Amino acid sequence: MDAATLMIPITGILASFAGAVLIVYFTSRSRQRRLELQAEMQAKLIDRFGSAPDLIQFLQSESGRQFVSGVQSGPSVLARDRIVGGFRRAIILTALGVGFAVLAFTVDHDFTIAAVIVISLGIGYLLAGLLSLKMTSNAQPEGELTRL
Repeated sequence: MDAATLMIPITGILASFAGAVLIVYFTSRSRQRRLELQAEMQAKLIDRFGSAPDLIQFLQSESGRQFVSGVQSGPSVLARDRIVGGFRRAIILTALGVGFAVLAFTVDHDFTIAAVIVISLGIGYLLAGLLSLKMTSNAQPEGELTRL
């Protein structure tokens, strides 16, 4: 084998690793930016009110109650989105695994291992999603997250 042929797998492995690192970097950076913006908004809100009685008066108004309910519903919306994302991944991986299984039975038996692995991942995501849904619906008042 020549040197160019040996570089193909090495390049593929390095590119996969670099891609994974970039995904983690940009995900953590976006979360950090979101938290910074949230802290900045809260600081501006506190600065806007000159005294504690002004803040209390705002929070007791209709718009203040809507603001607080919007802030409080954020974590439940985030949890619901993650659970729905888990179900989405479960469906996609299971369908892909079934496709590999069909290929394994009709074309080539080499797809059997890939089919088993991908179907197992899909079932794992499904079970994790169901468990998360059960746990969050027990934690939320009146099953707020069960309205998926």
